[in-house]
Parts: sequence; C-alpha cells; structure tokens
Amino acid sequence: MRNYRSVFWPAVLILVGVIALLANAGVISTDRLSLLLDMWPLILIVIGLELIARRGLQGATADLAAVLIVVIAAVGALAYIALAPNSGSTQPLDTRDTVGRLDHASLEVNAGAATITLTASSALEGDLYRAHIQYSGAKPRISLDRSNGNLQISQANSFGAFGSRRFVLDIQINSSLPWTIQTNSGASNETYNLASAHLGSVKISSGAARVDMTLGNPSGVVPISITGGAATVHLHRPPGTGASVTVTGWAVSLDFDNKHSRAVGTVLEATQIGPDMYKVDVTGGACSVTMDTAIVRKTVPLS
Repeated sequence: MRNYRSVFWPAVLILVGVIALLANAGVISTDRLSLLLDMWPLILIVIGLELIARRGLQGATADLAAVLIVVIAAVGALAYIALAPNSGSTQPLDTRDTVGRLDHASLEVNAGAATITLTASSALEGDLYRAHIQYSGAKPRISLDRSNGNLQISQANSFGAFGSRRFVLDIQINSSLPWTIQTNSGASNETYNLASAHLGSVKISSGAARVDMTLGNPSGVVPISITGGAATVHLHRPPGTGASVTVTGWAVSLDFDNKHSRAVGTVLEATQIGPDMYKVDVTGGACSVTMDTAIVRKTVPLS
C-alpha cells in the first residue's frame, strides 16, 4: 500500500501540472478546465485498478502496472478535456419545422436550469415553430411527432455531476393552431407572450420558477397549472376576461386585479366568472402570484 501511495499522488500532481501547463501555453482553452470536474469517477477507477494490481502482482511487475494505469488514465483525461463538449462554452442552435397537415400541436420542454421565452405568432407563414437555442454541453434533442403534433425540446443529460449547463430557449409557435404547452425544469425563468394563441392548457413544473405570462382571449375554460418549490408568477389577461386563481402553499400571496391577500399554510382563491376563462392553479412551498389585465403586446417573428 505504501508503494501505491508513492506512485499515485505524485502522478496526480504531475497530471494537474501538465494540464495547467497546456492551458498556460494555449494548447487547451482555460474555459475547458471546468471539465476536470467531470473526471472525478476516473479517480475511483484508478484507485481500484491500482489496488487490484498491487494484490495480484509482485515487485517490479506491480510497480510497472501501477505506472501504466496512471499513464493511461492521464492520457484519457487529457483527451477528454481536449475533445469533450464543454459545459463552459455556449453554442447556438436554430431549428424550425413546417405545419404540414397538422391541425393541432403540443410543446414539451425538458431542461435543468432554463431561460425560456415563448411567443405565439401569426407571422410564421408555413412554419409550425421557429426556435433559437443557446446551450452548453451536449446538443439538445428536438423531435416532432407528426402523428399527434407533439414537439419535444429537451436539454441533453450530462454525466458531469458538478458541471453547470446553460440552456436558453427562444421559440415562436404558429398561432393558427391550437396548442397545449408543458415545461419541466429544475429552475426556470419563463416569459410567455400568448396573446394571439389558441390555448388548450399550460402546465409548468419547476423546482424554482419565475413566470411572466401574457394571455389572449380564451375559448372555453383553459387550465393553467404551475407547481414548484418556489414560484413567482405574473399573469396578464385582456380586460373583461374571466379567470379563477387558486394558490396553495406554506407561504402564499395573491394579487388579483389589485386585491391583495397573504396567508401562511392555507389556500387563497379569487374568481371573475365568465363562459370563457382561465383556471389557474399554483402550488408550491412559497408562492407569489399576480393576475391583472394588460394591453396585448405585439410579436416580432424570428428571422
């Protein structure tokens, strides 16, 4: 075991020194050094292989095997840092698809920490959607199922346990079709301009969410569900539009058309009844909700 320690830790120091030297020389970009955090499982693997080598081999053969294990691990780590997708660098992705024969559509967004801007637009011509994504790490997954009109946009999973991943989605959807919308995230900052949308429903699930949503004239009762550990929600609807809002949580506040309510460990409700209305349910630990009336904002199509 003493010989194992005498080889392993100096090798780790040498590896760190080589990486720092390559970064200082410009061979490896400094923003890729965050990828070192992805390599912590390799340390466990190397220790395990070293222990196996020490117990199964003797003398110089064991020393040689220990050195080879460390060298191979070091080469692999350097290759990963040089070639793997970098969580620190941001890349753009533009995507779109046509309406085709679809007469309805749904959008599902799955991400970790996300910034989402969603706009319903009548200026997309034959496109179902147009999206611009800024992301780090692996490329997001985008799929459109034409059998049911389901559009999924998902942030790729990363095996880097401590690496942060950036995901910024700016998407426009064709307002000539009815839509259902669902987002799932760990933490999110979401802005919706749905003044011209034909909405079936909206569902937002997030560990911590900040939501600003401008709504248009509903058709029938349109459910909007928002759940999260903490939620700050601002909803804007056209004047005269019916709406009901229910807020459930440990510490909640509701401002409904300038009528303020606050409570602890209870439910707050407010309603303005109409045949066409929004039914809003917000649930979380700490929730702050505002529902008011606002002037419709115009949309500008993505280029």
